[in-house]
Amino acid sequence: MSLTKDFLTWFIFSASMGVDILSEFVEVCIHCVLYSRGLYPQGVFEKRIKYNVPVQMCLHPDVCAYITNVVDSVKMLLSEGHVDKISVVILEEDSVTPVERFVIELGSLKPNWTEKDPHLFQTEQALRGFLLKLSVTDALLHPASKDVTWTVHVHTKDSTLSAVDEQLVQKEFPWVEAEEKQQQLKNSRLVPIKSYSSDWLNMQLYAEETDEKS
Repeated sequence: MSLTKDFLTWFIFSASMGVDILSEFVEVCIHCVLYSRGLYPQGVFEKRIKYNVPVQMCLHPDVCAYITNVVDSVKMLLSEGHVDKISVVILEEDSVTPVERFVIELGSLKPNWTEKDPHLFQTEQALRGFLLKLSVTDALLHPASKDVTWTVHVHTKDSTLSAVDEQLVQKEFPWVEAEEKQQQLKNSRLVPIKSYSSDWLNMQLYAEETDEKS
């Protein structure tokens, strides 16, 4: 009986830590995209160190509040079930038409991942590799469009969203289904950034951009 209880405690701790790590990674990626694509003036960003990589984090209160709400919601969804992918979508401000998106395809950490990486060395190395690749993606894309805005799309199951819907409403940050036109990039090309596959984590990061940028 004690063994079963100890295993359950370890399993919950391992799963919770995995959710925290993936959520923090998503948060850092959002900040990196906003900086590299010039969504806000460089003066509102500050250099920080994440996974031993220098990154730029936005300091604007409203932007930070929005990102925090997004990440908190992602954390709930990861805890409750399955999240296929998370996209930072850059839209033309007038038409709300997507011109770019950065996509994180998440494979959940395996239940025994802490046994395979007890000191998080492999995890940190993998996430560091993603951030290093993301930091130079700007050179692989066409110049960023002017007069744009951005949003975040999370691809998940209806059952997963339903499980946390009440919590999201209580936080006054409910999610709504994305409009069809916000999900389609016309005449787009895919730019692979990095993929990682192991017996404890599968994840890939890529960008898409349309040729119809203004």
